[in-house]
Amino acid sequence: MQSITMVVVAGVFLSTLGLGTRLLEATNSLQLVFYRSVGLVPTVLLFIWLRRGDSKLSASLRINCIGLLCSLCLVGTSIFVVMALTHTSVANAMFVISLAPLAAGIFARLIVKEQLSKVTLLAIAISAVGVLVIVNGALSSKGIIGIIYAFGMLCCYGLFSVTLRLGKEFDMLPCIALHGLILVILLGLYLPSLSIPKHDLAICLLLGSLQLGVGLTLITLASPNVPAAQLVLLAMLEVVLAPIWVWIGVGETPSNNSLIGGVIIIIAICIQALAHKERTG
Repeated sequence: MQSITMVVVAGVFLSTLGLGTRLLEATNSLQLVFYRSVGLVPTVLLFIWLRRGDSKLSASLRINCIGLLCSLCLVGTSIFVVMALTHTSVANAMFVISLAPLAAGIFARLIVKEQLSKVTLLAIAISAVGVLVIVNGALSSKGIIGIIYAFGMLCCYGLFSVTLRLGKEFDMLPCIALHGLILVILLGLYLPSLSIPKHDLAICLLLGSLQLGVGLTLITLASPNVPAAQLVLLAMLEVVLAPIWVWIGVGETPSNNSLIGGVIIIIAICIQALAHKERTG
């Protein structure tokens, strides 16, 4: 049950991205990804050091082929989600991304032979209904390029969860740090300007260290004990809490659909968590 708790707490941290972006004054999406990655790397390295200590730190930073693939999947996830939100509506992107647990389950079945239980399939279906309720009336056929990017993010995030399972005998935390380092290098070379207000810089670094750094670290630590599809499904608490933080932080009132859909998603998460608890005793 400890692993389930870690994933749920990770969803809480990940859910603060929406609030953070609302508080930005003059920073574009790729600049946000760059500075969020800058904040991510030292946070994850700190977690590694706290777990291993000085004597084993250098050994802990070694990354094998599975770890490299894990890092590249996260890089793809970070880039595709930004491109999706730039080229299509939030509703379209959110609905496609809500299929991530199913994608993770399919990849896990094909690659590591993990079975999708009936309970997990039921929970995935219920959560998809919850997302449909949230985005009801906002879905459209416009922004097909953005929808394609969202499916790219879907595949990358599903593969990320599977690579965590493939590497469960290894320390996969360095892969999270490597993904941040790759993004810093790529975007540092690509972006025409990295100049942003100090206010925005502070928010971006906090998002990197807390929202993404702590969130991904907890998911990674929990991954050896939680099947890929369940891992992604439990982290969907992010979808539920994101509008609540925005409401508390900047007074943006969530719609009735958001509240009803959020309750449906929470029901799906509870079903999955309780089923996992019964199986593990």
